Amino acid sequence: MRNVSENSTDLLADNTLFIFTPTPEDRSFQLQMEQLATRRDALREHDVEVAEIFEDRRGLMGENELPPDDCDGLRRRFHVPNGRFRVMLVGKNAHIKMVADSCVSCEEVIMRVEHDPQLADAAFE
Repeated sequence: MRNVSENSTDLLADNTLFIFTPTPEDRSFQLQMEQLATRRDALREHDVEVAEIFEDRRGLMGENELPPDDCDGLRRRFHVPNGRFRVMLVGKNAHIKMVADSCVSCEEVIMRVEHDPQLADAAFE
């Protein structure tokens, strides 16, 4: 198992969709996961990895388990208070592309990935 520190960006995929939630039983989390379930292939095609970040329990980043301390570190790193449901799309260099305190559609995530201004700027360099 790999360790995720507060300052580490080495485990971030090109795009990581963080889903911060108090527990897996949280209704917003359940709704978000239902929306993602049918579109996982589309997200993978756009190099989006999903990370489930819980309070006081193991989370998941793609196929890797995250110990509770790593989940807590990610909450601190991205300033997500305990008890809060939040969805964040974060790029490879910890560039925050989207933040929402409610469920987001896969289409919204894909649009943010495809229209990333940093990618557009890099194409002209």
